[in-house]
Amino acid sequence: MTMKNWLWWLLAGLVALVGGVLGLINPNAAQITSTTIAGWALVMMGLFQGCAGWNSTAFRERAGAGLLAATGLFIGLSLLIGPFGDGTLLRWILGGLLVVSGLAKLWVGLRYHNDKLFWAVIGAGGLSIVLGLYVLAGGGLKLGFILSLELLGSGTALVVMAVRKEKSVTH
Repeated sequence: MTMKNWLWWLLAGLVALVGGVLGLINPNAAQITSTTIAGWALVMMGLFQGCAGWNSTAFRERAGAGLLAATGLFIGLSLLIGPFGDGTLLRWILGGLLVVSGLAKLWVGLRYHNDKLFWAVIGAGGLSIVLGLYVLAGGGLKLGFILSLELLGSGTALVVMAVRKEKSVTH
């Protein structure tokens, strides 16, 4: 993945990691707390991904970042202001996003097959796919918990990719 603006990817990853950790700190906390934290983290991550995509020169990278940014913003805002309709649309979009996000991470991770952090990106992709299929199947875990796990996985992948890109730019 060619990332011209690695700093935006790093910021998006750090926001996702912080949001994921905050969402998991107290698993017995009210559902609204973890959902709100995940919502804000998704909004911020979407904004940073949008900035990274906007500053990219490659169309493929710009389109992918834009799509993920728009979806993250939609889901984040849906969590903060309430789902549209009965929540079915949010579940399908979230499940689909998680599966597509996981597949994208696996695809990107394959480019790092000689890197010692290869498994971090591959693991994040696998986690996203499993969570997405679980959501699509109507699993019983709380949405805030699922989103916190996804934020941790996405944050890890984004940070690894940003650090690798930054090293390739400075060397």
